[in-house]
Amino acid sequence: MNFTTKKTLLKRGFTLPELLVAMTITLILVSLTTVITGSAIDAWRGARTEIRAAGQAKVMLNALGRDLESMVIRMGTNESQWLIATSNSEGVGPDDQVSPNAVRLTFFTAASDRYNGNAGSNEKITGDTTERDADRGGDVSAVSYQLDFADPVWGDQSDRFSTFVLYRKLLDPDETYRSDVIGSTDLEQTFDVEGGVNDLADLVCENVYEFTITFVVKYKDADNNNELTTVSLPVMSTSTNSGADVLKSFAINGTGLAPDENSSSPFRGGRVSAVELAITVLSDEGVAILKKNPFQDDEEKAEFIEKKGFRYTRSVSLPAG
Repeated sequence: MNFTTKKTLLKRGFTLPELLVAMTITLILVSLTTVITGSAIDAWRGARTEIRAAGQAKVMLNALGRDLESMVIRMGTNESQWLIATSNSEGVGPDDQVSPNAVRLTFFTAASDRYNGNAGSNEKITGDTTERDADRGGDVSAVSYQLDFADPVWGDQSDRFSTFVLYRKLLDPDETYRSDVIGSTDLEQTFDVEGGVNDLADLVCENVYEFTITFVVKYKDADNNNELTTVSLPVMSTSTNSGADVLKSFAINGTGLAPDENSSSPFRGGRVSAVELAITVLSDEGVAILKKNPFQDDEEKAEFIEKKGFRYTRSVSLPAG
């Protein structure tokens, strides 16, 4: 009898074709797992970036919206300047990659966070030598929103840590009146003298690559039988729009509206019915790539901004009066 057949079968291993098939299946499974994991990580990063950008935009647009809704203007015969929006002709950002639209907006408002949120409080605050009320009286504050390219912590413009930052500097009512900011005919310059440079406490959000403001003006058109007409006037640093209504500055003076410092414009007797806000927020990766200046032309740069940026808008209606 032959007793070796069973032992031989028990000692038999995998053949080379079987090993090759097993390795191929394992390789396919590992490759699929790697691809799925990579896609999941990319999706997570994209979602995290978009959520962060949306959070930044919400903070900025809500703060500016509240200030605009409580904006203070006194029209009549006074020579004061009550609002001024200016575009930065030199640009904001790293060399050759400046923001296409970096508007600064300065105006008066009844800010709810004046006196560090202690408006109307009878709480006593003890300083170095004196004791004073938390609220020192008054409800009209001067506020300025400004886009800059700087280190958000130290404030300097080192290439390594700088990014696009949006500042909101608020002057309390006592500062606004004491320094003659209110009543000034050059609001932006007077504000800078009193407010000084922006610092970390004024930071609203980071990575705001573009900040554009459009004023919706209603006025009586003298060339059309004084018919009430509505026009949109964007304040922009640069624009592909060749229309005459693209402005470098827009002011509301006590004597009327003054687009591009023209106090005799057809819009002088009109009023601002709404303000449209638009911002573009870049991801951290987008800012890092932008600083390396890798683009061959404006078209390539525009495609990059479209891919790495998130655009948000808000329209703020202003009360008549």
